[in-house]
Amino acid sequence: MLRPYTIAISFLSIVLSAVASITIAQTAPVWETSPGGGISWMRTTSTGNLLVCTSEGLKGLDPESGAISWTVKELANAPEAGYQEINGTPFISLAPTGAPEDLVIMEPFSGNVVFNSKEAGISKIVNRYFLYPNNAIVVVGQKADKSAAMACVDMGTGKVRWTKDDKFSRLLACNSVGPDELVLSTLFFAYKINTTTGDEVWKKCPDPGFEKASGLMALLDKGGANLGGLAEGIGGVFVTTPFAPGLCFMGMQSSQKSEKTDSQGKKTVTVTYKTFINAFHISDGSYAWATPLEMQQQLGAIVPMERGLLIGAGDKRSVDLLDYKTGDGIWGKKGKGINVKGILSGAVAVGDRMLLTSGGSDGVVMLIDAMGMEVWKKPVKLDGVVKSVTLLSGDVLLASEQEVEVVDMTTGSSRLDKTIQGGAGLVATGGGLTYIFNTKDGLLHAVSKDGGAAKAVSSVPLKFEGKEDPTTMEYTENGLVITSDQNMALIGTDGGLKYQKYFPAPRESGLVRALKYASAIRAAYYAAAFGYTSAAFGAASQSIQVQDANSAMARDITGAVSDMYGEGSKSAMAATDKFMQEANARFKATTSTNAIHFMLSEVGKGTYALQGMNKADGSTAKTIPLGSDKTPIYEVDGFDNAVYLANGSKVMGFR
Repeated sequence: MLRPYTIAISFLSIVLSAVASITIAQTAPVWETSPGGGISWMRTTSTGNLLVCTSEGLKGLDPESGAISWTVKELANAPEAGYQEINGTPFISLAPTGAPEDLVIMEPFSGNVVFNSKEAGISKIVNRYFLYPNNAIVVVGQKADKSAAMACVDMGTGKVRWTKDDKFSRLLACNSVGPDELVLSTLFFAYKINTTTGDEVWKKCPDPGFEKASGLMALLDKGGANLGGLAEGIGGVFVTTPFAPGLCFMGMQSSQKSEKTDSQGKKTVTVTYKTFINAFHISDGSYAWATPLEMQQQLGAIVPMERGLLIGAGDKRSVDLLDYKTGDGIWGKKGKGINVKGILSGAVAVGDRMLLTSGGSDGVVMLIDAMGMEVWKKPVKLDGVVKSVTLLSGDVLLASEQEVEVVDMTTGSSRLDKTIQGGAGLVATGGGLTYIFNTKDGLLHAVSKDGGAAKAVSSVPLKFEGKEDPTTMEYTENGLVITSDQNMALIGTDGGLKYQKYFPAPRESGLVRALKYASAIRAAYYAAAFGYTSAAFGAASQSIQVQDANSAMARDITGAVSDMYGEGSKSAMAATDKFMQEANARFKATTSTNAIHFMLSEVGKGTYALQGMNKADGSTAKTIPLGSDKTPIYEVDGFDNAVYLANGSKVMGFR
């Protein structure tokens, strides 16, 4: 359903110091382990698990001691390319060596395998849904005879509870609606199914006019059942939302091509789209609306908001807000919707009003009141896609990939002489102020939590070397840490430059991979800790990170982690319970600044080391030698400043 993505606010930059030949005090490992067999790769998960893949199997190592906690032998020498941390779950997935179409799903705390496609008799998995209240995983794949199938797998035992034939091979969505039931949609039907037995509680075609032709619809559903995607010209989305308990919503899009030849023999192909939306009562499958909604438009963004279901066209500048219970339009003349300045890409609720973002490579922001009327005389335009919104008392800070604007919420007029260049990555809040770094003038600016004009904090421009512009900024008690790939600087809240470092960056991707991975994980936690995401569904999915600058405290921990990892993180199951504990610990760590900034440096000709730099003063806190290997096997945990390094057949842990 929701597939939110957040702005990558980096805490770890990657730099390379070209030093001719020097001697550095090296940090000693706190433990050293021989896991057994040749080591092919290592990974740390977002919750701190250390995984080592060897010729003997995939092994889980205790990050504190290096002791081997578990081994999964069937994943010996599993290719690293097949590893995936499954978003919104405590699970990881891998493909066994030599079997790229097989899939193993496991949880990394105990090494318990919850699904093995080979044992289940289903391979080439194309969809998977984790239903925590049901303790089940629903997968869509292929049987041995190459026919498509859907299967429900017990999350505790890994055993298949039941399977369905290929009419279920085109799922739009699959959601739990209680401990014993789920709702799902295929191309032409919505279903409610008992997760224990597989029995159909109800089955409904979204269009009442097609009910009598349900047999034909079933054949179309089944006839299109290959695993390559949606049937040509047909697409859809299925939505459940806490804003409308007891209801589910199905949107479908169909397209039709027509071809005309003029008198000169020139052919013109025209594609027309139709969007169809209906609602069902989850209890019995009955239609919730008197009539379904049909629109002559391409299916675009569908955003569940508190006031109603927001529907954007994918090929027109139009938006509808529908009443959840009736399907009636709330906005526009006779409820027929309103026009916007571009294709709808996202929405943010601000009291009883909404900020709507639209456009493609550039962003347009409008403020709409409860009746669907524009509040501002002119929309706000920004270069680049809108990425973040910071709510101030009477103003709003809008940030795209490239620019930052501060706008009076009442009038929509700018509080700035000119938009600030740099973008969302260079906005940080702390100490009652929202700071913005301007790459145009090289100065740090600040906006009060009450809004108003941005005032320059620094007076001497900060210019990075290596022809780089700053890309990320973090608020700390010592000031603002500003980084790019090759540079790091600290500007105090008084505007003074405390230090500036520059190091030529390495070109070898094998050297920088682990740092980039660690940076992305911490950035995701940061977004969960200090903001929330308003996510759009559908063909034109976009999302906006929203932050309330007037809130001195970080968000409620349980709520934030649940938003980040899904409702399953609230489950009392052993795996998710442990997952929740670790996620909460890291969430807390993110709300306080990490004091170490990791760098990659060249300490001799072709010899590399990983350095932990103190953000407070730029000094080196620890140095971990990586040797001369251009693709060293190492992992960085950006929460507890741990580094794990493979050296031959051994793994060393540094803290």
